[in-house]
Amino acid sequence: MEKLPLSVLLLARDEAARLADLLPRLAFAREVVVVVDAATRDATREVAARHGALVHERALDGFGPQRAFGLAHATQPWVLWLDADERLDPRAVAAVREAVTGGTARPATAEGSGAARGDRPGAASGYRIERVTWFLGRRIRYCGWRGERILRLFRRDAASFDDAPVHEQVRVAGPVADLAGTIEHRSYERWEDCRSKMLRYAAAGAERMRSTGRSASPLDVLVRPPLRFFRMYVLQAGFLDGAHGLLLCALAAAQVLLKYAELWAEPAGAPPASASLARDGAPRAAAGSPKHERPRGGAAG
Repeated sequence: MEKLPLSVLLLARDEAARLADLLPRLAFAREVVVVVDAATRDATREVAARHGALVHERALDGFGPQRAFGLAHATQPWVLWLDADERLDPRAVAAVREAVTGGTARPATAEGSGAARGDRPGAASGYRIERVTWFLGRRIRYCGWRGERILRLFRRDAASFDDAPVHEQVRVAGPVADLAGTIEHRSYERWEDCRSKMLRYAAAGAERMRSTGRSASPLDVLVRPPLRFFRMYVLQAGFLDGAHGLLLCALAAAQVLLKYAELWAEPAGAPPASASLARDGAPRAAAGSPKHERPRGGAAG
């Protein structure tokens, strides 16, 4: 089958095993661009190159800048943004193929200022795909993660990334539509993953707020974590996910606690002792906040 005029954009650090599984699944794309964190310690570079990916190395100074760097090295008209712990199901692969080759998609909606509605096939500049996430072996259906649709397929010449250190977002000039199928996200397979990402993203979130001049008070530290737990566990029905939902909501609240405690202890203008921690780690989301986008039930807040 003819390869699609599509660049798949991946960020990776210490992802050799996941890339070995993922890259053969991307054979439908003409190009795979892998941006490797310079601090990677395993065979990520070698595995990516062995599977025919275009490998670029760069020190991670934030996921937004890192992904913008990768986008600048993509050459195909369309770009699909994935992570090493994500997989497209067969319906999503077929939907991507239809969209890229001018097939149909669900009616587009305006995205950005003044975007026109794209009712004709192939009119959209970007496409959202539903993502489902597993946490410690169980699919999470509530906690604010239900029905999450994320913008992951877009025209290269219509897209740009912001410079956010975490929860980066892609901006697309033009209408956006929804595609069928799902992205299966398995970022939280071990307790160690959950714990390390909670710490890393709490530090990065505090640094992002600090860089914009925001500060925190003891009241933030006291009130915001239980409010986050209440929103995810009660208002977003996390209790229906059983023990996994309880633990996930507790981790999300703990991340909020750590973020505001660090921001209170090191207010804007103070030397950011957490900066190295914020930069240290492979792309992926914190507990309660599935990566890259700002999800409805996320832990960034």
